[in-house]
Amino acid sequence: MLQKLNLQFIFSYLGLIPYLIIIINKYFLFQINSELTTHFSIYYTIIIIVFIGSINWNLDKKLDKIIVIYGLLPSLYSIFIIILNLINYDFKIIIVLLVIFLILQLLFDYKFIYSKKQNKIAYYFLRLPLTFFISVFLLIFIS
Repeated sequence: MLQKLNLQFIFSYLGLIPYLIIIINKYFLFQINSELTTHFSIYYTIIIIVFIGSINWNLDKKLDKIIVIYGLLPSLYSIFIIILNLINYDFKIIIVLLVIFLILQLLFDYKFIYSKKQNKIAYYFLRLPLTFFISVFLLIFIS
């Protein structure tokens, strides 16, 4: 049983815990400063977006130029979001932009990465549900 356990899946789902803590604090505990949770949710989501973008890079082989550019876009988008946050742009708009980018990233991941693979387990049981949960948590946070 333990051999069938995929630690990458487990650690990926454990990454939802900070979002759960933020939501629980916002609606029930009221212990963590609102500004701190706002900035944390933005930067934590940016880390996830950049990680997802870079995970498809394989430095051992030459990749198609479109995959290289596609892997760079999350970093550029994240810089844009960081700048918006630093100039105190409306938090709700930043969160909506993050959700839109997460969904676009999910769709393009399927088109560029997973549509060519026989085994789509990682997409259907990891990328799709995690993107859904993160998007829902972010939208709950701004409501």
